Amino acid sequence: MTRATAGMAPPGPASRHLVDSYLAEVTAGLPGSARARASVVDELRAGLLDAIDAYRSAGLTAEQAAQAAVSEFGDPGQVAGAFRPGLAVSQARRVAVTLVATGPLIGLLWGAAALASHLGIRHAPPWQWAGAPPGSLVAFPLAAAALAVTVWAALFAVAVTGHLTRWLAFGARLAPAAAAIAGFGAMTVDLIIFVLLAGRLVAAPGTLAPAPVAVAAAASLIRLTLARRAGRRCLAARAALT
Repeated sequence: MTRATAGMAPPGPASRHLVDSYLAEVTAGLPGSARARASVVDELRAGLLDAIDAYRSAGLTAEQAAQAAVSEFGDPGQVAGAFRPGLAVSQARRVAVTLVATGPLIGLLWGAAALASHLGIRHAPPWQWAGAPPGSLVAFPLAAAALAVTVWAALFAVAVTGHLTRWLAFGARLAPAAAAIAGFGAMTVDLIIFVLLAGRLVAAPGTLAPAPVAVAAAASLIRLTLARRAGRRCLAARAALT
């Protein structure tokens, strides 16, 4: 039933200001993306307006009804705290799933770029490939280690945000930490790739296939930027749970 059919007038300016101020305080304590926070705020706004209608039906003025509804919902900090674990888990899962899904694609793009550039890929350690960039002996093992950490951290974050959360009570803190590690790990892998690419450009610039390398580099740059941002947000979400 809408307010019009129920005979309730829309909240006045003072009531709207009170509701908006309350929701702004709640929003300030919420972690996660803007979309996730907006979903929570929309849910709370609908609940507040329903409560206001109920108090108006009981005979209170618009301002009195708004004040009563806000008081009924409680302290904004406590309300935000009730939503933080769910938002932290949701954000961690989204970051982890995105990294797991995009990792193979970016790997394929760099593999195609290496093949198009006629890099001497063979059954040997990467630093022994023909035309391997300077510093490969150190860079490739570091990249492999960072990739392993990224994959395992992302898979762990996916696991603890799924069915395991039914019995893993502290998953809300583990998940964002694992997702942050995965994000920073992916960022490290991309940074190492760019170091190797820079070394190759200096040593033998004419041997690289421009188009495939540019596409792979653009994909890695996008992932690096987003992974860094996601990692920081996950850490902030975890810190908000303490």
